[in-house]
Amino acid sequence: MQVVPQWQPVHRRDPLLGGQARASKKSKTPKDHPSCNEEELSELPNMVVPVRNTIGKRVKSFGSLSDLPALARETMEAPPAYSSESEESEDTIVQYDQRETPRRQSLVEKMLLQSWDEKSDKGLFKYLPSSCPSKLVPGRFEFVAQLNVGRATKKRQTEFRMDNVCQEFDAKKFNFTKARQDEVLFQFELSADDFTSCYEEQKIVESNASFVYINISPIEYGHVLLVPKVLQCIPQQMSTECLLTAIHMSVEVHNPCFKIGFNTLGAYASINHLHFQGYFLNVPFPVERVETEYLPGYADKTDKELRVSKLLEYPVRCFVFELGSDPHELAKEVSMACNVLERQNIPYNLLIVDCGARVFLFPNKFDENKQKKVIPEDVLDTQVNPACFEIGGHMVMKREEDYKHVSEGKIFELLSYASLSEEEFAKVEQDLFSAAAENDSGVVESN
Repeated sequence: MQVVPQWQPVHRRDPLLGGQARASKKSKTPKDHPSCNEEELSELPNMVVPVRNTIGKRVKSFGSLSDLPALARETMEAPPAYSSESEESEDTIVQYDQRETPRRQSLVEKMLLQSWDEKSDKGLFKYLPSSCPSKLVPGRFEFVAQLNVGRATKKRQTEFRMDNVCQEFDAKKFNFTKARQDEVLFQFELSADDFTSCYEEQKIVESNASFVYINISPIEYGHVLLVPKVLQCIPQQMSTECLLTAIHMSVEVHNPCFKIGFNTLGAYASINHLHFQGYFLNVPFPVERVETEYLPGYADKTDKELRVSKLLEYPVRCFVFELGSDPHELAKEVSMACNVLERQNIPYNLLIVDCGARVFLFPNKFDENKQKKVIPEDVLDTQVNPACFEIGGHMVMKREEDYKHVSEGKIFELLSYASLSEEEFAKVEQDLFSAAAENDSGVVESN
């Protein structure tokens, strides 16, 4: 076992040595390359993190919209070479690993990025995110836009119906047991105590193991997939235990630039095998700075510290769950709300920010509106399907003309078609209050 201290200094790779500018090598994939099915698995690296019963609360790591002018520019650097042709270079975003400001890393972040870089060196990605220009979109919210043609041409397409949130796991379709073992960064294990944190070079894979994979079609630097209990083949539906695993990962990465997202079927998940996505973005998601209004029904129902609010003046209506001090309580409340939406066949997206302290829950009806033919053709022509990261304000554009002419108004229009109406949102809010009250009385329990 290799035991590494919890905090390590950042070691930047020198661009002059080719560390940042290299292209992905062509991957050689032998037909007999081992996959992640149980018969072929033996040992893999393992990351052990403590189970924290209480964690420090951190809300709005990047401030509010009123702070935007001062805070936004603190995260900006001169643009790297990949965006030198941009006419709006002053608004070009530097990729996270090219930051000049040194910072300490947690053990999980250090090993995640070190392993991710090693996979990059081996050419396991379809493309590198350093080839995808990004910029801030002028306006009040400063949405983030990225041109990522690879996500349009090389990303795995969904094999599932869009009109049914809860579908059974289908072993015949792609799932993460069919992924290559060399796409796994490490196992992600919750310790039996609240202090053990270590990295093991190899550990036997057990039946309840959770894996962290690279996303071979990455959006940003460090883009990974967290698959809880991968060998149990859980469909893409929420449970308290699996959400708690994701929250613990956010806590242990311990970096507000790292965001974790979740999409259901019908809200642009392409694989029906329970998984979360996460990556590092060098600027805040716009939704992180939006003002919120507490929902008194949640604030008054118990003496819990956890608070629930809704966004104000954002194109997609959303519930925001804020940690009290108990991450399990946060996971239970959010999971319960997710299960309410699943029972009503309402697709949704989650976004975990602020090092696990806040979770955004977005009911998503974009595909429903698409089927009803209420979305204008020019919006559909962009091919942008708003999933968790897009709804949070990181717009992944698939066509150069859309990236060049993107504006805050166009983003608002596109995202608005994912939102529930005011009446629909109020109905869901009431349903969540009722379910929460029943849950507190012991009538209902989240999965």
